Amino acid sequence: MKDMESIVLDDNEEALAPAVVIATVALLAVFAVGFVIQAVGLVV
Repeated sequence: MKDMESIVLDDNEEALAPAVVIATVALLAVFAVGFVIQAVGLVV
């Protein structure tokens, strides 16, 4: 049973890392789009 739990925990950690990276990139993309919209608004 301990081996099974270890495998499950390892799988969860491996699945969590990409999700965190994707969430971080998405958050940065939202800020980037906001800055672009703000810059365009200031120019126009």
